[in-house]
Amino acid sequence: MLSLAKIEHKLRPFISRSVSPKFFMELYSSNRRHFLKTLANALKNPVTNANFPIELCGLTFRNDLGNAAGLDKDGSLLEFNYCIGAGFAVIGTVLNKPHTGNIVKIRGKEHNPWVPLPHSHSALNSLGLPSLGVDIALENIDKFRQQYPDKKFPIGLSIMGHPLQEGEEKLNGILECVEKSVGKVEFIEINESCPNVKGHSDNGLEKRLKAITAIKKQTPIFVKLGSLGNADSNIELMDKCDVNGLVLLNTQKDYDLLRPKLATGDRKVFDYYTDKFQGGVSGELIRDISFDAVKEASAAIKKRKSKLQLIHVGGINYKSDVTESRNYAPLREWYTGMMEHICSKSLKKVYSEMVD
Repeated sequence: MLSLAKIEHKLRPFISRSVSPKFFMELYSSNRRHFLKTLANALKNPVTNANFPIELCGLTFRNDLGNAAGLDKDGSLLEFNYCIGAGFAVIGTVLNKPHTGNIVKIRGKEHNPWVPLPHSHSALNSLGLPSLGVDIALENIDKFRQQYPDKKFPIGLSIMGHPLQEGEEKLNGILECVEKSVGKVEFIEINESCPNVKGHSDNGLEKRLKAITAIKKQTPIFVKLGSLGNADSNIELMDKCDVNGLVLLNTQKDYDLLRPKLATGDRKVFDYYTDKFQGGVSGELIRDISFDAVKEASAAIKKRKSKLQLIHVGGINYKSDVTESRNYAPLREWYTGMMEHICSKSLKKVYSEMVD
């Protein structure tokens, strides 16, 4: 399957120009889950040369690059991420109860919509937080830990309020996930920025974070944002709420800003998908946005003499991106770039060539 994926990856730009945008979306949306299941069994022997050890928040990471939330929704890809050489793994985003996410019917079957933008080395997704629920994720994490008890491979759990809940019920759902996860994962990432579901009100952010950190015990809490906003005030808020790390940035939806950056070959797919499904943009198209945010946050943290740690995500695709990012943040996450590498090179080189 992966050998076929490498052939498909080379043909992908041609396919995107040769078929209708609707067919292109259906092709990739309908095959996404099958491909991820293939990855789950793709590696059994761990890569041993992806080393760039780092200490952060009392944890030891074997290197400073791991998968972003969204890749491994329920922990079924933990063995793959460990064996391929990731420095850490983020599972989720998980919810307190199962959720189908956003659904598109393709040939009578339900799928979550996703499409690559191959000419721009980017992607669009409006999955809408499909989740089997926090309990399944924690069960999978426990099974993995029994087989691979490596303390230098921290596991984080991305958590968000259920899209079908409101107010106190939604907050209680978040707290339920946090309470269940404390002591079972090395860190928790609070997703405050999914662009594909109804989100939280910024007015309630301080209340949510204080409620979360009140029960975190020794588990570090990271918060993922879609935009930095006012750097000084947001970092002050994170410090006030006893947050340990800030994750910048989630996928982006400013289509007017991003469309001019598109390669010409991706414009029809981009216009069709954003019109029908909206969705967040990831990959190289948001590289400059994410780097600008992490640079500004880094400067504000130094100015405030804050202990807040930065985790950089968004548009990381090359070793040069990792090298530059290290000037501002101790940890990095990737997803779209990782998938590009998986489909274009030996799995043993995906992480080792990025972090050495």
